[in-house]
Amino acid sequence: MRNFLENRLGKEIEIQCESTTVKGKVTKIEGNVLHLQKDDETCYVNIEKIVIVWDSREKKAQPPGFLSKSK
Repeated sequence: MRNFLENRLGKEIEIQCESTTVKGKVTKIEGNVLHLQKDDETCYVNIEKIVIVWDSREKKAQPPGFLSKSK
């Protein structure tokens, strides 16, 4: 898991630990602790508790109003 997460340094990821999901930018890994940063706050995660990891994708905001019909 550590090697996998080291390949994600500087990238935005989402992780699931047991029943909680956390999203943030991977800033570093010290020992078994993953450092995720989001909105000027850092979250520290025990990498041994991670169940799922996926790369985060930005969701495009849908403009207000009617949707155009595709041809």
